[in-house]
Amino acid sequence: MELSSWELWILITRWVLYIGMAASIGGACSLWLMQKHGVLKHQLLRYTLLAASIAIIFAGIHFLVRVGSAAEEGVAGMFDPDMIAFMWDSPLGQALALRALGLLLFLLAVLFHALVKSRSLEEEIQLDLLEILIATVGIGMIAYSFTEAGHAAAQHVLFHLVLTVHILLTAWWMGSLYPLWLVCHRLSFNEAFIVLERFGQLAVSAVLILFAGGLYMSYQLTGWTGLLANDYGQLLIIKVVLVVLILILAALHKFVLVPKLMHVQDASKLKKSILVEKLVGSAIFAITTVLTTLVGPVH
Repeated sequence: MELSSWELWILITRWVLYIGMAASIGGACSLWLMQKHGVLKHQLLRYTLLAASIAIIFAGIHFLVRVGSAAEEGVAGMFDPDMIAFMWDSPLGQALALRALGLLLFLLAVLFHALVKSRSLEEEIQLDLLEILIATVGIGMIAYSFTEAGHAAAQHVLFHLVLTVHILLTAWWMGSLYPLWLVCHRLSFNEAFIVLERFGQLAVSAVLILFAGGLYMSYQLTGWTGLLANDYGQLLIIKVVLVVLILILAALHKFVLVPKLMHVQDASKLKKSILVEKLVGSAIFAITTVLTTLVGPVH
């Protein structure tokens, strides 16, 4: 598959947007999951704020790159007011508006906690109901924005709902990997075991929902026919292989490495495995970027 320079930049900006979005959601959820561990507060807040800022910036850059690609007038075309207005009124613009508003609401909730509420970085992370509510609404808008454009836009309401939940759970899982690495790095073995065990319990339900949702959406888009005969099907199969690999890693964490943590008093293998999981997750996001941007499903 040969890519033009515009297509390459479309892929890069959307991939970074995915990473930033996932890290934002995972970071926010980790603030709740790890709220008793004040020693992690500063790094979790910094991680979440940085990720949200990157997501907002690259949401805008991605839109401008799409404008430039449509204008076909070089870099100057990215800022053509007529083309910007045209794209803004399209599903792409509607998705950007919803995504940007969701990210801003989310960022407002995190900034409020970081700048107004947090006095001592070593205190427990006390989250107010208002903060959680604003962040939840923002996260929901971010996830739902991906149903407003692309292949999902033509699908029915149930598909949109399944896709929104799928995006939320995927973002939570992938975005929580760095905080989990911090847990292994900064907490005692006993504290790390408690946090990791709790995350593993939550992940079991998430994995089942993700697997069922992925099967449903792939069938709706492809009918599971002729997958080897087109680019979309081939990339989808590669994505499934990577998903199976990351599930194996998750099972290794839950059933082997985390239980052994208390006995061997060594988190080095677990930290390396989490790093590998992060790399595989980034590859899954990369393939998803191609599937949702350049390659259309053949039903």
